[in-house]
Amino acid sequence: MKQYIRYFKWYFVCVWVLAAVYAGILLLHGSSDAGGRTNGECLTGERVFDYGEVLSAEEEEKLRELIAKRERQTGCDIVLVTLDESLEEYAREREPYVPYEEFVRVYAEEFYDGNGFGYDGPSGDGVLLVDNWYREADGNVYTWFCAAGKADKKYNLAMMNHLLDVVYRYVERSPYKAYRAYINEFYHDMTGSGRNLYGAVGLRVVPFAAALLVMLLFIALHWNGEKGKKTVTAAAYVNGGRPRINKKEDILVNKVVTKRKIQTSSGSGGRSGGRSGGSHSHGGHHGGAGHHR
Repeated sequence: MKQYIRYFKWYFVCVWVLAAVYAGILLLHGSSDAGGRTNGECLTGERVFDYGEVLSAEEEEKLRELIAKRERQTGCDIVLVTLDESLEEYAREREPYVPYEEFVRVYAEEFYDGNGFGYDGPSGDGVLLVDNWYREADGNVYTWFCAAGKADKKYNLAMMNHLLDVVYRYVERSPYKAYRAYINEFYHDMTGSGRNLYGAVGLRVVPFAAALLVMLLFIALHWNGEKGKKTVTAAAYVNGGRPRINKKEDILVNKVVTKRKIQTSSGSGGRSGGRSGGSHSHGGHHGGAGHHR
């Protein structure tokens, strides 16, 4: 055993060093901050506005703590609003012909700009999710995700709809879990931490592949010098001057192999009711997407 360890010790050292470097890269990436917030004109320090009263006080506080952490990491304000009221009158006072699915969009844009949200300045870098639990006259409940500044530049409609799908996956069973997913999904999208192509390939696969390549090169360079060395002596297989042969028999009794077919369903379950997505740009400043449930 000692001879085995001595023979391969440098390979083990190489692997451990590369593993430590890789772990350090992931740790630094996950804990990096975007810098201090420079918006001194925002009207509020609050980020969780549970007007719909779907969260407990403890859940609200946990979301505030998570938002504070993710804001430092992304350099964006992250705002959440829940409602349980019709927005028809509110929206059509401002845009007389706005369709039902965009009532919440009108509210979201005015709420963001009116409070001066933005990490770098009023109406600057940040996102807002407005989830209205009220069923409007058309029979639907609407949610809107609004992105501004660098978040708007980062997101396309497909990314916005994906984030809303993640929220909808949990919202009926656990609003807290859904809103936590909104915050974390935004963080992953903005930083590339394990969700998109950069995160999955650039951050994780490339360092791992580089570590593997270095290890293989190390082994190749040292293999020729090591492979000719003896690790055991001839006497290891001799007992009293005569060859020692160990007799070993494997007896297989009543071996039975069975195959079990696992049935799979061709359909998939899901919540009833339709959903739709939409996009909107406001003076080149905001981008957003909405769903109904």
